Amino acid sequence: RRNAVVTIFNIACSDLNTVRLARYRDGMILEALTELVGSDDPVRLHDEARANAAETLFNMACSDISETTDRMANHAGLLECLAVVLRGEHTGLEVKMYCSATLRRMAELIRHPMIAQGALLSALVKAATWTSTDCIAEAFRAQASEPENCVIMAHHHGLLNALSRLALTSGDDADVDKVRRAAVGAIELMSRQDEARALLAHNEGIIMALTKASYGDEGSLRDESLTRQSMMSEMDEATFDQSYERLEGDEDGEASVQSRRIQVALKNLVSAM
Repeated sequence: RRNAVVTIFNIACSDLNTVRLARYRDGMILEALTELVGSDDPVRLHDEARANAAETLFNMACSDISETTDRMANHAGLLECLAVVLRGEHTGLEVKMYCSATLRRMAELIRHPMIAQGALLSALVKAATWTSTDCIAEAFRAQASEPENCVIMAHHHGLLNALSRLALTSGDDADVDKVRRAAVGAIELMSRQDEARALLAHNEGIIMALTKASYGDEGSLRDESLTRQSMMSEMDEATFDQSYERLEGDEDGEASVQSRRIQVALKNLVSAM
């Protein structure tokens, strides 16, 4: 099994070969790779083969040939398999790293009105428990960077809750901070669209995530137990304007720009309640 996967991996190292692999017998090789990556292996006898298969899928996803990535996006069960693997208890870290990176790459390529977008968003919702890297959070941000995707994302079942959980991920290390920043960035991008904003404004997790992000330091939020109603009364327009004016004088670069955007996004969401 391992030798066969290594052979396919070597073939996939050439970009021109990726489309041949994706086409072969209408996706037979894609199906074999998907099955191996997703195989339940409690005693982890096939970790190396699974890692090789996962790396092969990642390499194919990085192809510059659109037919390769389109066939991957539309292959039944592939995106869901990658997400399920990230939740598995019997899967090695290397396999999960490649699966999360592949989902991130596919999120950069799939957009409205592609048929695969629904499957991608469902996969990202399932994969939102993955916080060992920022790949899933960045996948959400990649989707939200396209304005036409934002309303679809806001309407997708479970997506706002999954995104808010990523934005509220607890921890102090740099990797967790990257997850939070990417998730908050996705929320901020979605908040720019009027129709999406109305849905964001009525999700308590989204409001809490933006509120915490607006204070910068996770531990400096003054009262996490505020209800939506009390938040509306305390975070009135004058309060937001004062905070925004203070940030306007900040010269700390990109972080300052993001802080201002978060303040504006939160103000707009509260106004939309």
